[in-house]
Amino acid sequence: MATAEEKMRAFLRKQIDPREFDAPEFQKDPFQVYKRLRDDHPVFHDRFHNRWVISRYWDIDSVFQSSEAYTRGIYDENGPYKFGSKHVFGPNILEYGVGDRHRWMRNVVAGQFVGQKLQDFLPVIDMIARELIEKLGQERNEFELVDEFSTQFPIRVISNMLGLPRSDEDRFVDWYQALIAGLGFGGEHLARGVAARNEMWEYLEPLIEARTREPGDDLLSRIIHAELDGKRMDMDEIKGFVALLLAAGGDTTDKAIANMWFHMLYTRPDQFPAVQENPELWSNVFTEMMRYDPVVHMQMRRTTKEIEMHGDVIPRGAMVLIYLGAGNRDERVFKDPDTFDVFRDDLHMGRENRSGRYKDGKPGHLGFGIGQHFCMGYAMARQEAVIACTHLANALVNPRPKFAEHPGISSPSIDSGGFRSPQELWITFDGKRALA
Repeated sequence: MATAEEKMRAFLRKQIDPREFDAPEFQKDPFQVYKRLRDDHPVFHDRFHNRWVISRYWDIDSVFQSSEAYTRGIYDENGPYKFGSKHVFGPNILEYGVGDRHRWMRNVVAGQFVGQKLQDFLPVIDMIARELIEKLGQERNEFELVDEFSTQFPIRVISNMLGLPRSDEDRFVDWYQALIAGLGFGGEHLARGVAARNEMWEYLEPLIEARTREPGDDLLSRIIHAELDGKRMDMDEIKGFVALLLAAGGDTTDKAIANMWFHMLYTRPDQFPAVQENPELWSNVFTEMMRYDPVVHMQMRRTTKEIEMHGDVIPRGAMVLIYLGAGNRDERVFKDPDTFDVFRDDLHMGRENRSGRYKDGKPGHLGFGIGQHFCMGYAMARQEAVIACTHLANALVNPRPKFAEHPGISSPSIDSGGFRSPQELWITFDGKRALA
């Protein structure tokens, strides 16, 4: 029988110091902390950061499914706070909770990224992918994927979808990088992000005015003239939405492409030949990437009432951090969850849906959320990432990592914004094929 001292040591070993969440080691590899949370602290009261942490798959699912108990909003939408005034993007739906304003702004544009409207933009996605691939490795048979391809690709796609001048694509790539960094905690990053936003807004305003008078067949015109109950977004809301599309939407796809190639080259090179042989498997690579180490690892909510969970009571008005990255590795849901496997049979591998419930009975990844705040651009992100990776793999002869070792995927430093990805990924190859 264990002594009192031994019991105390065992108890202390299971405890989590909230400062671990801020450590560089956690930014690099959070998965051991996630496991300790799931096993010993499924509802963890983080007194240091004044929040509660939820880490198990079905508990996270319950948060997403209960929009009446957990809100994304911080401010009262009918209160004195001027929405967008403190956000680097300006007015956007991320600051709103579950009220009428959020539903209206979301519904104005959500339909632009699914169904036939998304299909109409597929030629643009295809064109940009081909153009960037053509430039890769022109002087030598190697290139750096992040800087030369994945960071460039989604921003050039969305700027073309918006109908912006192609000659200004480089400017949008620069603005995107500053906006994303501005989402972090560092004052210098925020200042640069706000400066980039203001430059972009000054650039956009005459274009918005022109499309208001003479709309085209582009996404910017659709956003300007979209109505719900006879109302349209105002100028600042339109500009804020463009910033959101460029930054948040672009960063998700950018990082997804880099992560998919990292896993094929370093995590599962044994499965890469099968993916090269059958390009349809890139869809599985995308899905498993979103489970195994998703681009976005966490979301925040605020409780609207007291919540009982695992013997704890989360108070009304508390901040709740839900770790999607932890839920996706939950041993209670997925077999051998710490193994990346494109042939996994316990994960829904097809297209995501808002309900998180699938006809095949398999659980899906949590990376796009579930329910009312389900990612608007989910279908576009999947299409862009799969198309880009498929074209790139088809074009390259014998693609392989330039370096035998790689530092891996990590989150950015906590003073800057952005999602999880490799900082760089060098690829070498023997030649390029012409794309059909």
